[in-house]
Order: sequence, then structure tokens, then C-alpha cells
Amino acid sequence: MAALVLRPGCRLDGPALYRHVEQLLPPYAWPRFLRLQEHLAMTETFKQQKVRLAQEGFDPVRVPDPLFLLDETTKAYVPLGPALWQGVLDGRLRI
Repeated sequence: MAALVLRPGCRLDGPALYRHVEQLLPPYAWPRFLRLQEHLAMTETFKQQKVRLAQEGFDPVRVPDPLFLLDETTKAYVPLGPALWQGVLDGRLRI
């Protein structure tokens, strides 16, 4: 998972981000999940609070931030809602 902060007034373009990731990273390094945040939470020593993010996971019920899933069939990052979440849990969606 990657946590992103968008510039004010910008929106996530799922297909464009997929193309960007596809061009720059090998497939094993593609973030399967994205989490959009208002700002990155930092520690007192200016490190990202990754442990808290990892503990929260990617359950859309537990995570207050918008989540996106890498969908290789549509070649885009798509919003992760309850139906997609259940597909991941059931194994119907490969990640």
C-alpha cells in the first residue's frame, strides 16, 4: 500500500496513475492499494507513522481515508468499496 497526499484541488486519475506506475516500476513493486490522506502523519523526528497505517490495514470500514485498489483488468486504480473488499477476502479478486 502507498499513502498519497494530493495537491489541493487535484483528484486521483486512476488510469493515468496506473500507466505511470506501469512505466516506472516492475510489476512486483506496483502498490496494490492506495490510501489518500489530507496530510502524512509524522513522528516527533519527522518520520512517517507507518506502523499505525499498517495496523489499520485496508478494510474500508476501519480506514477513514479513501482507498483504491489496483485493478489490472481495467488498468486503473479503482475505489475500494465493500464489494471489492469482500472479493479480496473471498479470493475472487487476485492482488
